[in-house]
Amino acid sequence: MKTKLTISGLALAIIGLLSSAAPLQAATDRSHAVATPAKEAQGIVQAMKRQFDKPQSPLKVAPVVVEGDWALAGWLQDARGGRALLQKRHGHWVIVVCGGDGLRKADALVHTGMTADMATALAKKLNVAENRLPADTLKQFASFEGMLRVDGDAGHGAGHGAQGTHPKH
Repeated sequence: MKTKLTISGLALAIIGLLSSAAPLQAATDRSHAVATPAKEAQGIVQAMKRQFDKPQSPLKVAPVVVEGDWALAGWLQDARGGRALLQKRHGHWVIVVCGGDGLRKADALVHTGMTADMATALAKKLNVAENRLPADTLKQFASFEGMLRVDGDAGHGAGHGAQGTHPKH
């Protein structure tokens, strides 16, 4: 049993070293392991990339944290960034609100319909995950001004025009 744990630990260390070349991705991988089941995080990343990823302008999503049927994810695209609040509806993750630093606060999250306890837990998980990120990344997340309520069932792009891009800041 001890040998298996040691080999597993060594494998995780090697994976961590290999991923350290990309600071945002490495931070994402560690935060997923601590805060978010991989399957949930993958579904959230896929939902966001389906709407915004473009060959000439790839969307980076990290970190991702989940509490029940609610999730928060940071995103970067070109020089822009922000955070997205997602909700699991009918087994699929949908974007409900886009924002900046306001989505780090439990009191703001309560206004989206989640309980105060859930909002507090989600905000705490996000803050822990974001503590591992570079200051420049956090600055990009904060650059999204205000909060934009999105009709998650219609798709995030509906609030941004035909291309479904985030508004310029």
